Amino acid sequence: MSSVLEDPTLERHFKGHRDDVTSLDFSTSTKQIASGSMDACVMVWNMKPQTRAYRFVGHKDAVTSVEFSPSGHLLASASRDKTVRLWVPSV
Repeated sequence: MSSVLEDPTLERHFKGHRDDVTSLDFSTSTKQIASGSMDACVMVWNMKPQTRAYRFVGHKDAVTSVEFSPSGHLLASASRDKTVRLWVPSV
């Protein structure tokens, strides 16, 4: 007889994109999460409850990839608009 695992507990719920989320990445410090979306925006979410998220606008088409630099001081995003943008996520 196999044991049934309980569902994991939801830690946080992040809401703010206006379309499908395509990618996300944790900062090296795990204090922030970055997400890219079909809405052409990059969002940076702070892990502390009751702190606001930040929307980075500039891409002209869907963001397909986001990734923090190893130091966590930069965030790169790639888009279907054929550009890569670098952002400073320390907001």
